[in-house]
Amino acid sequence: MSLTVEADRAERIHDLLGGAAQSLLAAIGVPAPLAQHLADAARVAGHYLVGHSERPRCQLRITSDATGVTLDVSDYIAPDTAGPPAWLHVSRTGHLRPAPALAPGRARQERTNQGLDLHRTPDGHIRLAYRSPWPAL
Repeated sequence: MSLTVEADRAERIHDLLGGAAQSLLAAIGVPAPLAQHLADAARVAGHYLVGHSERPRCQLRITSDATGVTLDVSDYIAPDTAGPPAWLHVSRTGHLRPAPALAPGRARQERTNQGLDLHRTPDGHIRLAYRSPWPAL
C-alpha cells in the first residue's frame, strides 16, 4: 500500500505532515506507538525541509508491506512522466554516495539505529526517509 500527501510550503508544514502521517497510519491499522513514532519522524523531517529547502511544495509518502512501513518526506514532486530521481545518501560528514533503496521489503542497510536517512539529488532536492519493521505481536 502506498499513500501520498502533497502540500504547499507553509510556516508550520511540519505539524501538518506529522498530523497527516498519524491519521493515515491509524487509518491503515498501524499500532498507536508506531504511528506516533512515525508521525514524530514526519514532523522532524518537515522541520528540516523548512530550514533547508526553498521549494514551494513538499510530499509525504507512506509505503507499507508485509515486513514494515517506510515514511519519507521530500521537496521533490515528480511530474507524471518522470521516473524516480537519482537519490544520493548524505553521510554524517556531508559526503554524497548512491543511496540504498528504502523500498518496501528492503531492510535498512547503512545504519543500525532507527534514525532518519537524508538523501539529496544532484540538482538539490531533499528527502528524509525512515523505515521501521512491524512490531512483534
